This record gives sequence, structure tokens and C-alpha cells, in this order.
Amino acid sequence: MTSPLQMSVYRPAGRLGQYVRAFQVFSMTAPAEVSVLDFGAGEVSVPVCFGDPVLVQDWGGCAVPSAAVVGPMRRATWLQFQGTIDQVNISFFPGAAGAFVGLPVPELVGQMAPPDAVWPRAFRQAVAELQPLPAGQRIGGLAELLLARLEPGKEPRAQVREAVRLIQASRGRVTVRWLADQVNLSISQLERSFTRQVGVGPKLLARQTRICALAAEAMELASPNWALLAAKYGYADQAHLARDFRELTRLTPGRFASAGSDADFLQDAVAYRQGG
Repeated sequence: MTSPLQMSVYRPAGRLGQYVRAFQVFSMTAPAEVSVLDFGAGEVSVPVCFGDPVLVQDWGGCAVPSAAVVGPMRRATWLQFQGTIDQVNISFFPGAAGAFVGLPVPELVGQMAPPDAVWPRAFRQAVAELQPLPAGQRIGGLAELLLARLEPGKEPRAQVREAVRLIQASRGRVTVRWLADQVNLSISQLERSFTRQVGVGPKLLARQTRICALAAEAMELASPNWALLAAKYGYADQAHLARDFRELTRLTPGRFASAGSDADFLQDAVAYRQGG
């Protein structure tokens, strides 16, 4: 691994696994500054920081407080890790966070809710008390705290959950019309449900999912053939891929690929060592 930023992924089992996609444990192998391009893809996340906070470069270097709720993004976001990195990031499936955080998901799109606006004081104190524990026990403690907050009546409707599953299973290669047919909703019903419960529409979520999957595959290739990748991922042509890539990441495919061995793919993000 070329980046000093390391990530381990823990997938919760049981009931919590229906809502939480992963607990992502971040640490740094050596002092460094690492920029991370986070593709997002409709997820709400809660970074629990036991060291230095992550900075959002797109928000002017704003520090994300521990246990803040970061809403779904409409395009990839640049993050910066530096200093002492000791973090557990809670990544919710698209649409699932509303059953825990008590805030309307549409209000979180492109935004961050501070921890004291979301979690009661007892919850925040219990999270802070996990600091001296090893990663596995921290995750167990966070899982218990989350399950105690679960409000099943606020979970997304079954059709939305199934549409999200289909988008992810197909790596974004679906149309909104096909999705609506699969879950027995009209297109307008599906779009309204997504806006209300996921925060972004099904078309944008599919685009983000497709770009993320394509980028992960491109990272594995010494010299990506963008025309072949465009065909494989269902783009009309390479120009269509380039437009979508640039709109969602603010990078051209060529500039993205130029990172080469100086970057690592971390689930739904790419880590770049600064000054490496």
C-alpha cells in the first residue's frame, strides 16, 4: 500500500447490518498529509474521531467534529487527513440514516449536522468513553449505542431499499424506468421517495455508483483503456464517460489515472499522499 492512510472495514451482522453498510477504521502508518477523494454515492456518514479530525477541503478546510452527521453529497468530495488519525467512520446505506439521526435527510444533503444537534449528551459521552478501547470493542460499543437509537418507523420504505440494492448490485448500470418497474412504483413516485428518504434521486445515485465502480477498476490497471471501460459500464461512448466523470468528480479520467502508484483505492474513495 503506497498511502500511509490505512482503512479496515467491519461489516455489522444482524439487525444493524440492514442499516449500517460498514464501520471503517482509519489509521496512519506514519506522519503525513493525505488527500482523499470520496465518491459518496448517497451515503450518510458519522466520523467518530479519537485523534485529529478529518478536514473537508471543499468546505474551506472545515474540521468535522467527532460524531457529526455528514449528509449525502451530489458529487465527489475532497477530504484531508493529517496529524494523529484514529477514527471509526459509520457508513449508512443510502436512505437508512433517518432511522437513527432524527433529522430529515433532504436537509443533510451537502451539509454537516454538528453532534450536539443530533445526539443527546449521554450518547456523546458514551462515544467519547470508547477512546481507550481497541477497534473491535469500539465498534461493538457503537453498534449497541446505534441500536438503542433505532426508530423502525422512520426507516425507508421497502421499495426504496430494494431500488438501492438493485443500483448497488448492478454497479449503477440501471435506468430509473427499469428501477420503477422492478419495485412497482411510477417514476415520479420513486423519485419523490428517493428525494425524501435518500436525499438524492435514483438517477444521481446510479451515476455515482457507476463512476465509483469504474474508478475502482481503472485504479487496478496500469494504463486504463477508457473506451473499453465506457462500453463495459454502459456509457454511449468515451466522451459520455468523460463528461460524467468530470461532472461528478471534477477530474478528467486522464488526470485521475495519472495518480497511478501514488494512490490507493479505499472502498469508495481514493487516497493520495501529498508531497509524495
